[in-house]
Amino acid sequence: MKNILSVDVEEWFHPEAVQHLFPRESWNDCEPRVVANVDKLLELFEKKSATATFFILGWIAERYPELIQRISDRGHEIASHGYSHRMVTKLDRKEFGNDLNQSIEILQDVSGKRILGFRAPTFSVVKQTSWAWEVIRNLGLKYDSSVYPIHHDRYGIPDAPRQKYQPLDDDPDFIEYPMSTLRILGKNIPFGGGGYLRIFPLKFTNWAISKLNSENIPAIIFIHPWEFDEKQPVLPLGRISKTRHYFNIKNNLLKLDHLLTGYRWTSFEEYLGKEN
Repeated sequence: MKNILSVDVEEWFHPEAVQHLFPRESWNDCEPRVVANVDKLLELFEKKSATATFFILGWIAERYPELIQRISDRGHEIASHGYSHRMVTKLDRKEFGNDLNQSIEILQDVSGKRILGFRAPTFSVVKQTSWAWEVIRNLGLKYDSSVYPIHHDRYGIPDAPRQKYQPLDDDPDFIEYPMSTLRILGKNIPFGGGGYLRIFPLKFTNWAISKLNSENIPAIIFIHPWEFDEKQPVLPLGRISKTRHYFNIKNNLLKLDHLLTGYRWTSFEEYLGKEN
């Protein structure tokens, strides 16, 4: 079966773990690295015949419209990651709606295609921000992929369904695609992207994907362009944050190459279309 491949397109200074070092007004002065890193991924995806969903920041799309067009021209889905990489938990309903709407308008204008999906920065659709689903739907989107059904210090809805579900009682057509987990010893174990993909051995990741596929469940993999950039600036972070952020970046492209070779990959848009 086909699994779902996704890329959260942001710069190396955008992740929540490092934002305290880079206030918004400093972003334009930071070294740009996202274009080269995305092009590296596009080359690999083309080589492996893999299609992906690119959740792109509006801030990125404004500055590099030719990159977004390049992603779209190669057959990948363009989706929203918000405009300014602000966690939903740090916004009120109006602020979130404005941020998301701004990104949708930019992405649709640049790509010429309708935007169907959203992923919140740092998976910040959690229980206290469940109102976000209604905002996302009301802006015309068809799906969200922002829920991680795990315990984590920054995000997570541990008791959320582990497979796709309808989060809005009044709209069965709006879908939440939670991030992939395995149920082991009564706990949901993440494996499908970010630090989890870099930290866990390839053998475990292969086993986890195969386990889900044997249950007729597609695995959802998520990556960030900066996770394949060995030459990015190394920032002064605490021990835990530093491990999460930088561990095994040097081997990450090879690991991704193996996964793209061993399984078939598609976008949320294609998967959603086949379901309908």
